[in-house]
Amino acid sequence: MIGNSTERRVVVTGLGVVSALGLDFDTFWNNIVAGRCGIDKITAFDVSKYDCQIAAEVKNFDPAPAFPSPKEIRRTDRFAQFGVYAGYQALRDAGLDLDKLDRDETGVFIGSGIGGLYTVEEQHKILLSKGPGRLSPFLIPMLILNMASGLFSMFHKLRGPNLATCSACATATHALGEAWRTIKMGDATVMFAGGLVIVGTTTCAFTVSVAALLVALPALLPTTTR
Repeated sequence: MIGNSTERRVVVTGLGVVSALGLDFDTFWNNIVAGRCGIDKITAFDVSKYDCQIAAEVKNFDPAPAFPSPKEIRRTDRFAQFGVYAGYQALRDAGLDLDKLDRDETGVFIGSGIGGLYTVEEQHKILLSKGPGRLSPFLIPMLILNMASGLFSMFHKLRGPNLATCSACATATHALGEAWRTIKMGDATVMFAGGLVIVGTTTCAFTVSVAALLVALPALLPTTTR
């Protein structure tokens, strides 16, 4: 790896957001500045029997631009779709040309507070109603919380450090901190990092449904070391 850890500065060069206030960073930020609220009555499922009937739902979301094919989208839980899409935005926002980077030194730390809860719910219904023979073979790959990080790295052929943090509401902050440390210590030159959670399901209708934030963090080396 290049450079001394005391000389390496880490900067944020790209941002990506999937939220109830916008599906890109500019829309998200403008809505915040304007004081708009993303919380509304839940529309994803029937909430007539729930005490809480509001959430910050992501609406009109289309992950297609960030995925290589519709088949890959069908094999991916919604939480991972948010992560991959936010990472795709961060990549574009940063203006990075991956073909000019060392992909062995470009990594991904995308964390999740809970993983594919929607997949767990849907597959559990199938298990009870139709038996184990009808369970999806993609059950485990769809529910494990490191799939957003793994899929984004596979889609973009990134071979650097890769992991998924899981620390409740601090997940994204820890991912950013670990990405900063990874660059600072010379284990990578570029990191995509952030976190997300989707809990707008029938078992977790009591909280905010979705948040995803990804940033691109490249190292900025002193002129003398370039």
